[in-house]
Amino acid sequence: MIGARIQVNIWERQAQALAGEQEAISAQAAELRNAQDALLDLETGQRGYLLTGDEAYLEPYTLGRRDFERAIIRLNDMFRDDPIRAKEIDDLRKLAQSKENELIRTIKLRRDGDFADAVVIVKSDEGKRYMDEFRTKVNDLLPQLRLLRSNLVDQEMQKFSNLSVLGFVVPVLVMVLVIVAIFFLALSIRRLDELQKQREQEAMHDALTTLPNRRFLQEWLTFAVAACRRSGEPLVLLYCDLDGFKAVNDRFGHKAGDEVLQVTAARLRSGVRSSDFVARIGGDEFVAVLPNAPDAPILAALVARLRDDLARAPIEGLKDGEVSASIGMASFPGDGDTADTLLGAADRAMYEIKQSRHGVPEKFLAGAAAPI
Repeated sequence: MIGARIQVNIWERQAQALAGEQEAISAQAAELRNAQDALLDLETGQRGYLLTGDEAYLEPYTLGRRDFERAIIRLNDMFRDDPIRAKEIDDLRKLAQSKENELIRTIKLRRDGDFADAVVIVKSDEGKRYMDEFRTKVNDLLPQLRLLRSNLVDQEMQKFSNLSVLGFVVPVLVMVLVIVAIFFLALSIRRLDELQKQREQEAMHDALTTLPNRRFLQEWLTFAVAACRRSGEPLVLLYCDLDGFKAVNDRFGHKAGDEVLQVTAARLRSGVRSSDFVARIGGDEFVAVLPNAPDAPILAALVARLRDDLARAPIEGLKDGEVSASIGMASFPGDGDTADTLLGAADRAMYEIKQSRHGVPEKFLAGAAAPI
């Protein structure tokens, strides 16, 4: 009986160790996503600054640079005992450095008044190549980590199976001890799994508006395009960027700006079908994806209605039209046949609409709006 109790204690410690490993793997996956999001924030700040020349648009760039450095430090610490993955993290750091050097060159040119030269660098797709390779490496690592975590769960469940078998072959007292151990260990793992699922949910949604975030959009749109390619059904993507949002933050503060974003999210969500996908991809930019899109006249009416809805004063103290929206459109397969090309096409269409408000020459904007 004493020997059985000792064995139970050993299995308990092993199960707790496995649960700790499972938690560590989830943290590694989350940090990889943080690094990728931070690098995308660098791009967002650079693009806004190139188009407007307003230094305030470099705030996401500065924050993204800080967050990326922190993420890489944490990843290096997490993988310090894994030489292979440590090398992959170092490769990600080098790619990010190359991408940042490209961004720094364009920002300096814009500051020096050489906007056309900055656009030439953007149109060369140098930065896009770095980003594509970075994203590919991250997307290769994440499934490996998910599989490893799944294997750990299987190991834990095998421990429980062993405990259950033990319960049938030992005296009643030990069996009760085993059942109690199984119950509390199973409860602990269930709570851990629920916590990890909650973190996965939070990682895929925008905390402010509760809409899906850029990461969720990228994954969902990839599957949606593949489904449309098989079925032949049309798909339309709307890229929405608010006009006048920065002035709201300047006049009323960031709390009011947050309220504007929440109202915008609610109006976009209620303005499309329940089967459509609406996401906030950062700052004041939103995307709506319309699978099995309606015919052109109905679609044009929908876009016009969304513009009208978003031009209505979102908070007290604002008048109708002080905050409005530029909405660009792209369709599958005419404007692109992948998630990235559709997003890029809709982004360019949106900036062509926005160009007159910023006073950027059209010949420059067409290049600057290209995906970076």
